Amino acid sequence: MSDWLREIAEENPDEDWLQPTKDRGFKPRPWHDLYFRAFDALRYDRFYGAFGGMTPISYMALSTYARDHNIIGNDFGRFLDTMYALDRVFLEVEAERTKKPEET
Repeated sequence: MSDWLREIAEENPDEDWLQPTKDRGFKPRPWHDLYFRAFDALRYDRFYGAFGGMTPISYMALSTYARDHNIIGNDFGRFLDTMYALDRVFLEVEAERTKKPEET
């Protein structure tokens, strides 16, 4: 489990779906590591707004990472799709986590 995932789980002990000990039918496979390592490397390569908002990881950052790691052709398309999905979930979790109490 990545450090950032572990931190989020520890910060939210009441959120069962975040806890690594719960069996949710997801079993990480060795090939998942490519995406988790890429996400860990790129998660801060995004625009942060003045009031705390975040944008998705830029195409330029993803494309450069893929080129640097020789992810080309159809593999690049799969890489983009997976990274966009992973980042979208991250942004949703972060948005929920940072909601003000009166917004819930």
